[in-house]
Amino acid sequence: MHESPARFMKLIPLQHGMALVHAGQAQPQACAPAPVIDIPGADAWSVIVQLQDFREHKLWRGQRLVHAGAHRRGEAAVTDLREQWRCQHLSGYENLRLLVPRTAIEALSQDLARPIGGLHSVQGEADPVLFHLAQAMLPAARTVSAGGETLFLDTMMLALHTHLCQRYGQQPARLTSTAGCLAGWQEARVRDFMLAHLTQRLSLADIAAHSGLSRAHFSRAFRQSFGLPPHAWLQQQRIALACRLLRESDKSMSTIALECGFSDQSHFNRVFKQVQGLGPAQWLRQRD
Repeated sequence: MHESPARFMKLIPLQHGMALVHAGQAQPQACAPAPVIDIPGADAWSVIVQLQDFREHKLWRGQRLVHAGAHRRGEAAVTDLREQWRCQHLSGYENLRLLVPRTAIEALSQDLARPIGGLHSVQGEADPVLFHLAQAMLPAARTVSAGGETLFLDTMMLALHTHLCQRYGQQPARLTSTAGCLAGWQEARVRDFMLAHLTQRLSLADIAAHSGLSRAHFSRAFRQSFGLPPHAWLQQQRIALACRLLRESDKSMSTIALECGFSDQSHFNRVFKQVQGLGPAQWLRQRD
């Protein structure tokens, strides 16, 4: 992960050609001038949110200096990478960067009622929603890159994309008002599919396909019908199965974890405690 003792950058691939990058740098040494960095061009947008105060930074669009100063913790920057950008890091920083190709904007916008043409460029804009979404996505993206569950990250990606479109979209993105509850047949098909595949890695697209709805419409309708987002409901069902196996079988914790769809026993213990308020061993002791 670390390129040097003073700088690190970890890239995590996402769906639709998007990528999440966790990057940081210690305070540069005063004796060496900070280099001016050419930012690679692409048919994409870069969305950056600061995880700590970035006290001094310069940014050029072409030959024009467009920012000189600080970016506070929680502030966001959106840049159109089709343009020429250069930057100079004059202090330490830590941030999360989301690369959003135009093809991803087009693909994800199909889930909204009114697709957008791109994102407006901004610098140093406070965005608490983006800040908290990015923080939640980072551990989820790490889990997926290691072969873990994709459903929670899919849901977070939809929330992030909707927020970017609504706040920075070059055309206003409007949600439809037709996303009520799932119809009875949709509830039954989705429930049966999820329960039949508890041990598998399910994506939001996999589940939504059984309802005939787009991912965004399905996600909202599912929550209206079941009272929880799809990933949270799925975790509850996995824990319910685990509780039954803990009571009725002599299987080991690691075996139960795998049979209930968890990547390992540590993941199982963590989710079990989130749902039940106790770890599986303590929960079982209280029922003996």
